[in-house]
This record gives sequence, structure tokens and C-alpha cells, in this order.
Amino acid sequence: TIKIFTMEIENNPVAQTESTEKKYLELNEDINKILLSAGNWSKFLAILGFVFMGLMVFAGFMMSIVLSFLPMIDDNPFPFPPFLFGIIYFVVAAVYFLPLLYLFRFSSHINKAINSGNQDLLASAFKNLKAHYRFIGIFIIVSFCLYVVAIIFMVIFGLFAGFGTGFSNLNA
Repeated sequence: TIKIFTMEIENNPVAQTESTEKKYLELNEDINKILLSAGNWSKFLAILGFVFMGLMVFAGFMMSIVLSFLPMIDDNPFPFPPFLFGIIYFVVAAVYFLPLLYLFRFSSHINKAINSGNQDLLASAFKNLKAHYRFIGIFIIVSFCLYVVAIIFMVIFGLFAGFGTGFSNLNA
């Protein structure tokens, strides 16, 4: 086995009651192979994400240009100019950038750490992985909250729209 990473387990109550000896985690050859594989797959996913992010920026740019040259319709159903749809693509790409960057840094650092046995690179890799998952977790929580708020508003507006059509039918 190759001893690259050790971690002292201090907060484990079982370890404290049994004895005062320190326990360490060790990265053996099998774990190193698994981490290298995870690093390669995360690099693939990060690069693929950067490519799609670039396509989103390009699509947003094209939509903004094309929709700005379309003639304005008098009964436009949107409360804003249609070319602003391209801006939505830019915003989504900007939000998508940070988790991709964290994932790419994790993949780069984990491969270098395993190949060189560098403890600092290994710690940096896992810090980036933690940041990636923290960002994704917060993003999912915010998305769920926005969905709940949107559903509540849709129900309220649907009820008021139903009341409005019901009263207008009574007057006719």
C-alpha cells in the first residue's frame, strides 16, 4: 500500500472509550485507482459542461440579436422586449460556471496529488469537491423554494382569475 493520506480520528466516541491509540485512514493502491478514475470522469464532465456553457452563451447572443430585429407586435404577450430572452441564457451560463470550475479544479488536483503524493494538492482537491457539492446543494434548495413560491402564486392567481370570469358570467 502507498501511504499518501492519513487522518487522525479524534471525535469517534468508540475510539476514545476503547483506547487512546490514534487511528488513521490510509489510501491504498485500490483507492488511488478509484480516485484517479473519479478525477478523470470529473474532468470529462467539467469540460463537457464548459462546452455546453459556451454553447449557451452563443445561443443567448444569437437570440438577443435575432429577436431584436423581429418587428414588435402591438399585442406582445410579454411584459418585456423579446430580445431579453437571450439574457436568460447568459444568466444560466454564469450560474453554471462556478460549479464547473470547482469540479475541474478537483479533477486536476486529485490527479496531480495521487501521481505526486502531495498532501496539499489532495486537500485542495477535496476542498474544491466540497465547494462544488455545497454550491449544487444551495442551488437546489433555492430552486425548490422558488418552485414552491411559484406554485403558490399560480394557485392564487388561478383562483382570482376563476373568480373574475365567474362574476363576469353572472352579469351577462
